[in-house]
Amino acid sequence: MRGIGGFTVIILILFAVLVANFFLTIGKDYIQYWTVRAIVTDVAATPGAADRTPQQIWNDINRRLAINSIYDNVERENISFAEDGGGRYMLLDYEVRRTFFANLDLVAQFNRRDKLSP
Repeated sequence: MRGIGGFTVIILILFAVLVANFFLTIGKDYIQYWTVRAIVTDVAATPGAADRTPQQIWNDINRRLAINSIYDNVERENISFAEDGGGRYMLLDYEVRRTFFANLDLVAQFNRRDKLSP
């Protein structure tokens, strides 16, 4: 009976490093998204948010992003507004691209729709 060989051990270690690199690379972007999501949800739930201008809403979001040290990925053009019969909505849509390995990139797209509080 034989155990696993040295080559198999090296392959398993390389695979573990690749998986760890994946989670460390994309994990911080998901943590950042959870923070951005909380900010956008809080701003949308602010009483009177539906009556505010897009610039006023963006100023509030941008201030909160700066407080939480989020300086990249979320820009003014990533936030839009829409209206339908049910009210006014704020739409967040952005993507993050990170170099994963050599010329391979990881792309994560985040979007959210929140109803603005009257």
